[in-house]
Amino acid sequence: MAITNYGTLKTEIADFLNRTDLTAVIPTFITLAHNKLNRDLRTRQMVQRATASIDTEYSAFPANFLQVRDIRLNTDPTTSLEYISSEQQNQERQRHTNTTGQPRYFTIIGETFQVFPTPDTSYTCEIGFYEKITAMSSDSDANWLLTSCPEIYLYGALVHSSPYLKDDERTVIWQTLYRDIFESLEREDTKSRFSGTTLRMRHRSFG
Repeated sequence: MAITNYGTLKTEIADFLNRTDLTAVIPTFITLAHNKLNRDLRTRQMVQRATASIDTEYSAFPANFLQVRDIRLNTDPTTSLEYISSEQQNQERQRHTNTTGQPRYFTIIGETFQVFPTPDTSYTCEIGFYEKITAMSSDSDANWLLTSCPEIYLYGALVHSSPYLKDDERTVIWQTLYRDIFESLEREDTKSRFSGTTLRMRHRSFG
């Protein structure tokens, strides 16, 4: 059976497990696999950009935020904020008597971005970030990952079924297949980002 949506994924998992009594728990196996993919996978399909206004020290994450890539102020010229740790940002605040102005640094505190200096006016910024993979709940649902690589969901869910089913001798096979597919997704992403480009050595001068 071709896996084209959430419903056919559940059916295929049941077929692989050769069980008809797991209807209630198969969605849990899929959710566990989905959550792990959100924690581990980072590919170009997950990259989004959002525009926001920064006028305070703290700003909330964009919706479905997983991990930041970059933050740029739409100044003239464009200014990229440098990531520093919260400890480094605290040190910067202690070193400078004037802690307001155009932001130069950012860090992450809880579910917010913290910038330094604190904005002295409203700045428009563009945030590049990795977005969560869309969850599925209805049988007709699909997302970009299920469409492009359904087997990652299949074997991921099968791996997470093992603690429930206990001592399934196929677990090692499923884990190996899952890992191989995951690594192939990462390789494909790397190839796509560097395809058609020539790597150049950059020489830095220090003065």
